[in-house]
Amino acid sequence: MRKRILSLVLAGTLAMGMTACSSSSESTTAAETSQTTQGETTQEGGTDSAYSEPFKIGIAEVQANDESIQRRAYFEDYIGPRYNCEFIFSEQCSSTDKILTFIENCADAGCDAVISYSNDDIEQMTQVCQEYGMMYVVNTVRINPKTEAAFAGGYENFAAFGSDQTAIGQVFSDWLKENASADGSEGFLICSGLAYTGNLQQTEITQACLTALQDLYGLTYDSDIESMVVSSSPIEATNDKGINIYIYPGHTTRVEGYLQGLTAALQTGKYGVMLQSVQLYDQTGVIVQETEAAMGKDIKVAGVATVSESLKTAFATEDQFGNPTVNMATAKPVSLLCASGFAQTYNLLTGHRDATLAENGDAGELNTTLWPITDLETLEIISQWDTPEGGKWIVDYDIVDSMLAVNNPDLTNADIQAIVDSVTYESTLERLGE
Repeated sequence: MRKRILSLVLAGTLAMGMTACSSSSESTTAAETSQTTQGETTQEGGTDSAYSEPFKIGIAEVQANDESIQRRAYFEDYIGPRYNCEFIFSEQCSSTDKILTFIENCADAGCDAVISYSNDDIEQMTQVCQEYGMMYVVNTVRINPKTEAAFAGGYENFAAFGSDQTAIGQVFSDWLKENASADGSEGFLICSGLAYTGNLQQTEITQACLTALQDLYGLTYDSDIESMVVSSSPIEATNDKGINIYIYPGHTTRVEGYLQGLTAALQTGKYGVMLQSVQLYDQTGVIVQETEAAMGKDIKVAGVATVSESLKTAFATEDQFGNPTVNMATAKPVSLLCASGFAQTYNLLTGHRDATLAENGDAGELNTTLWPITDLETLEIISQWDTPEGGKWIVDYDIVDSMLAVNNPDLTNADIQAIVDSVTYESTLERLGE
């Protein structure tokens, strides 16, 4: 599988249009990939002399959604022209084999690096990219033991970026403390997603919700939180206060009948708050409203989200109690996450690996957080930013420039993290306005 195809004819074809994650898509055309032309200029200034060296970067996607559309526009139309980079995008790489195939396709197309949004088998992917002379920068954070080998392995072609999972979990914890009743009588349903597979974001959110409920009501659970979070089967988080807390794992893409099981749980009438560690609001909105109507019970929903028209609809649509379909959603600043991945990649490619390393010398990471949204007005403002049409990217050229060591050779990973941390909703509102 790893044997590189050296045919110049095939390499030329791949360079024009290879985006596949599987052999069935290896004939994708250049028109379909819409690759950015190296050195293309824009109205905002074109390619700077500091960025004259061209690079080709593969982007390995795991899903096709609003976020991936925003991400492609940011990389292709905004980052590419200024920094002299060409991007090749995969289709949905949902397995290790598909990621490997895409990496091989990138090598044949002459890519210098791969930015991956899949955190499966990271060390293996890093080693494969190393064999091909490519950098491998992955959207993940350090999880022991799943990613320990990659972070501590001394690979000169590896770096990471991801969401600050602890901070995201705290968003849910804070919302619970502000919105849950004094006695917890409404009951709580926690969608733990793929926490049982090691997904860190969904693990952190589920843990944060259980811990917040524990603190809020002085609970003692019959089982320890860690074992409940990693359960692959739905379980009651039984406790000494008799508060109904139900942990429902899985995802629509992984578990057959997932939504039916979720509906059945809601229709017991035992749960008035649903906490979603995975993006589900757009698929559960109708379920929630139908259950509310049948039970005459208001159900509050808080979940992970992407700024999109479907999220606007969820906030704008009122249930019979006059509340929106979703009460709190987390907004991901897509360009901030993208810029973090790009900075790690570009610093590796330009020989500034030190700027990507943690203080202990291990591979470093850049962490971003999500912004909580609780009203349509705030969502309307945020939805003006990071749109595929461009114009108001949350992370613009000035910010990206400050994250690149070609402009400051003394830049450290901690320095770049401080820049990332400075990009908040408040600072963006001041800079971009409404």
